[in-house]
Amino acid sequence: MSFGASAIIVASLTTIYPGKAANMGRIEAVTDRGPILEMIVRCPTGTAIITYSKIEKVFCTPRIKCSEDRNAVIRRSCGG
Repeated sequence: MSFGASAIIVASLTTIYPGKAANMGRIEAVTDRGPILEMIVRCPTGTAIITYSKIEKVFCTPRIKCSEDRNAVIRRSCGG
């Protein structure tokens, strides 16, 4: 892989740590992977990773159960 291709890959992965000021609730970090956003969610007993498809406009659990309702997906992912 050339240096140019490596730079493009690295530049296309952006992680944001929104903090409490961003009003994103239990979402601790968001990684932009192009058509997919990957989110780390704080659960009562640890964390979960959910995804959001920018193309299909749905949130999905790690077991690929998807919904337009972000809170429902977070509840399912955290075991609640």
